[in-house]
Amino acid sequence: MKIKILLLCVAFFVLLLNACSNSAKKQDLSTEITKQFGPIERSFDVIRDSLDEENWLEVEKNEIVKICVDVPVVAWKTSLKSSILNDSCLIFQAPTLVGVDIVKVFFPEADTSNNINLAVGMKYLNFKNEKVLLGFNEYSEERQKILGEKNTDPERLASVTGTYLVDKYPVTNCEFIQVLWDSIPEKATYDNKLFIEQDRQKWLLRRKNSKRNENCVTHDTATNVIPLFQTFKYANARSAREGLKPYYIFSDTIMAENGERAFYNNGSYGFIVYYWDFKQQKNRYVKVSVDESSDGYRLPYYDEWMMFARGGDKKNRAPWGDSTATLEEAQKYAQFNSVRPRSAEEESILKPVGLLQPNGYGLYDMFGLVEERVLVTNVNIRGDFGFPSLLKGGGYWVELTEEGFNVLFNPYWKWIDYGYFHPGHHGTTGGFRLIRNIGKKTVWNDSDKKIIYDDEPFYTPVDWGCD
Repeated sequence: MKIKILLLCVAFFVLLLNACSNSAKKQDLSTEITKQFGPIERSFDVIRDSLDEENWLEVEKNEIVKICVDVPVVAWKTSLKSSILNDSCLIFQAPTLVGVDIVKVFFPEADTSNNINLAVGMKYLNFKNEKVLLGFNEYSEERQKILGEKNTDPERLASVTGTYLVDKYPVTNCEFIQVLWDSIPEKATYDNKLFIEQDRQKWLLRRKNSKRNENCVTHDTATNVIPLFQTFKYANARSAREGLKPYYIFSDTIMAENGERAFYNNGSYGFIVYYWDFKQQKNRYVKVSVDESSDGYRLPYYDEWMMFARGGDKKNRAPWGDSTATLEEAQKYAQFNSVRPRSAEEESILKPVGLLQPNGYGLYDMFGLVEERVLVTNVNIRGDFGFPSLLKGGGYWVELTEEGFNVLFNPYWKWIDYGYFHPGHHGTTGGFRLIRNIGKKTVWNDSDKKIIYDDEPFYTPVDWGCD
């Protein structure tokens, strides 16, 4: 009997030693991983059964992320810097550029892997008959009755079914430089001295002062001096980086006599835009067609931007409320500055993105900071003068009073709401964010919407003569 008790004690002691040893090994592994990656900044617990359907996790650039599955994993496959923590957990560092990445997971007795999709710096929005408010009422019902004025794009409820990935923040300077690195020359090629000294030269200098493949931090400064053509070019470059079919198709055009414009021809639409690029081009304009079969990155169209900007809001005229809101309340959502810039360079270097509160969809800086490029193909919206795009959301520089000469250059801050716009003629530059559709084409149920297309320009835009 004593021998049996002794053997049981020995066995228990061995088990205890093994448990302590395993615990120490796990602690050593955890310490080693912490040294390698730094502290974990975001954790996800994933259920195995949920991976049978499309699965998206939202992460920030460069973030240290831990994913744990509720069952053992045979293997993980990813191009990211990563380390296996245990039989069901993986630690990795998110990419340094906004976009999409994939972590493949292999389970026992499974013939194929499952994908965990990473939305890096982007929001995954899956709308299923989502009720959204479109349009904007410039005039009250009373003013319409008394003065006979009509709202060009009256507010109305619509339902939308579709899946989007949307940049959480406006595109930043670091992102723009890194994605288009090979397109930016070392020396200016423009003959026009004014162009050499202005925006094109800025990008040459910024590239010179940057490092290839350097980390782009989440809260980098927003870019805001981008011509429309370069937003298309950047979108295609982001698509190509992920192996997606580009949304925009560029071709030569002789249709320059009417200036920039949208067009509709042979069942598809596109744009004639000024050929402003880093290098001087032979042609003044370029034809930009769209490939509607593409699920690549693109600019939002007007109704899409209005939907994203409202973030589910069906009541207010701006994220901060109505005209009774104070500047302090507005500045919880929009980066406004009432001090005028002293130089063009100062005007082009803005504050970092993502420092304020997001809207209801988790999108930052939809107002203030930069004026965002939005594509238009419909004459029935406020601000469409026939140009391919307009600028929405207001910018960084505002005036605190409606009176005075300065409102000719910067808007009075209370003018900025969901309906505010800046005409998008080709003499303007702005900021932007990109979106892309996932899966089936988005379906809109908006019976009041009347889209008008034409082979001719909607208006005859002013040719500002900026060669």
